Amino acid sequence: MKEKQRQSQPDSAIISNLRYAYGMLFREYPITRLLLPLTVLVSVLFPLTGNLLPAMIVAMLEKQNLAGFAAAVAAVGMVMLLLKWGQNVLNQNLAYYTMECRNRTLTMQYYKKITTTGYQNIEPHAKQVERQNAFWAINGDNWGIGQIFSKTPLFLYNLLGLLLYAGFIGSIHPKILVILAAMSLCCLLLERFSYRYQKEHRQQEEELRTQRTMVYRYCSQIENAKDIRMYAIENWFPERLKELNDQTRSIFKNKWGRVKLMDLSNNLFLILRDLTAYGILISQVLENQISLSEFTFSVGIVAGFTTWLTEMIQNFSYLRLASVQMGYMRYYLEMDDGYGEEVSQPVQKQPSGQAPTIEFRDVTFTYPESDRPTIEHLDLTIHAGEKVALVGLNGAGKSTLVKLLAGLYRPDSGEILLDGRPISSIPHEEYFAQIGTVFQEPFLLASTIEENVACCNGEQMDHRRVQQSLERAGLWERVQAMPNGVKSHYSKELYSDGESLSGGEVQKLMLARALYKDAPFVILDEPTSALDPISEYEIYSRFDSLVSDKTSVYISHRMSSCRFCNTIAVFEKGGICEIGSHEQLMAKQGRYYQMWQAQAKYYQEEQEMQERFGQQVFA
Repeated sequence: MKEKQRQSQPDSAIISNLRYAYGMLFREYPITRLLLPLTVLVSVLFPLTGNLLPAMIVAMLEKQNLAGFAAAVAAVGMVMLLLKWGQNVLNQNLAYYTMECRNRTLTMQYYKKITTTGYQNIEPHAKQVERQNAFWAINGDNWGIGQIFSKTPLFLYNLLGLLLYAGFIGSIHPKILVILAAMSLCCLLLERFSYRYQKEHRQQEEELRTQRTMVYRYCSQIENAKDIRMYAIENWFPERLKELNDQTRSIFKNKWGRVKLMDLSNNLFLILRDLTAYGILISQVLENQISLSEFTFSVGIVAGFTTWLTEMIQNFSYLRLASVQMGYMRYYLEMDDGYGEEVSQPVQKQPSGQAPTIEFRDVTFTYPESDRPTIEHLDLTIHAGEKVALVGLNGAGKSTLVKLLAGLYRPDSGEILLDGRPISSIPHEEYFAQIGTVFQEPFLLASTIEENVACCNGEQMDHRRVQQSLERAGLWERVQAMPNGVKSHYSKELYSDGESLSGGEVQKLMLARALYKDAPFVILDEPTSALDPISEYEIYSRFDSLVSDKTSVYISHRMSSCRFCNTIAVFEKGGICEIGSHEQLMAKQGRYYQMWQAQAKYYQEEQEMQERFGQQVFA
């Protein structure tokens, strides 16, 4: 199967990410096409007007024109007031639309990606890291796209102000412009060197930050509290944190020592640049080449040039870092869905109620973070209406086979066929519709009982089927006893009238969900592993009777729970070492026989101990 090509690494190019961010913003909210340039323009005009005011005051004082002075000050003050008001209004509106774009557009894309992308893009640790990076790039106010939206207007008006002020200086004092440009170039080179040096240490810092976060999480998770106390490992946490903090401190001291030196050099260049420019202006005043009002205006322009340049460099650095972070977001949102579908012909829907045949042909699968195949050259046929049990030790490949069978993963080589058709040619939505699953870890919605069964809202729900499914699963009487019946909420944490269910009742609810779906192919992936053998056998037997007309696969670490199946496949080291009925495998006295005997002995010894213990109690 050919996998779709995707970019090998996140795109950190500033221009590319700016086009992506603002292209999306302009598309979703066209009014921002006008808001952005107006915000930039007004933000530049306000400080420019502020520079004109002191020059006008000096000019009026030189001419001793008090009437003109008052009128000019009033006019300029009114203009500045209007510009400041307009700047605030424009900034607020632009901030509102950028926030809406993040919350409504990008956040929805993010959660849609999580819920719809292939399972193999969710489970591996590397994919979890990618997902976390994308989350912060979207939701962090000083991170990723939030930083892009907040710093881009600042950078643009810094750039526009710099060019405007450079034009003023060049037209009046060309020599000063040359000095400012040369010194500024030196500052830019130092800033670039500083950025590269910090970038070299960023990976180490990220690794240490991740390790600290992991330690904090281990320490704070309630499920770890018992082991921490019982095994007296509470000292491990502060010792490990001290070690990580020492490493971080060492990197920080080494990095910031050099950064401070580069900052000092940069500041010296800035001071030298400004003193040189001011010295030239003062000499021109003394030589009567310019008036005091021109001097005042020129000093403001030179100072403004310095401010524009400093802030532009600073905002560009923010944008460059934000662009890297945003690259992670785009990398995640734009990645291939991982299903590897190669649909080349019209879909032939499975007839309702018809049990399918599933076939594995020379299937090999390796997890992305592993260097050894978990499933290797597997051949297996599950015939229509057949009941197949998969047994074996932990790590033998049973759960992996279920993921492949359920279409959550696609094989590295070989193919899986549904009624003779490769599942790679079937849209995943259609393939998922053919399968009903009950997994080991139950997933319950924080919603009503009926919505948990139907997995949809009331408008799409068949209420009669909900009741029938609950009845067949053996949970209807329990639900009826609830104050709100099927309308009862499952979650005491979110709802004051929420209901709690026992482990066995939760499993029955999961069975009801599978029954409601009424898929022609069903999988039970050790959903009762936490229950005792008798309870597990009862649930498996009940479910077997309910899906007698379907193709079904059962996975259990207890062989006795699956002896009713037509076929039992024994997994070992990623392949099938034995296959047949219970009677055939017992007669063979191979691997299955050994596992059966070992479990039977274990349960017998456990029963004898319980009986002995009970006799001692009641003696």
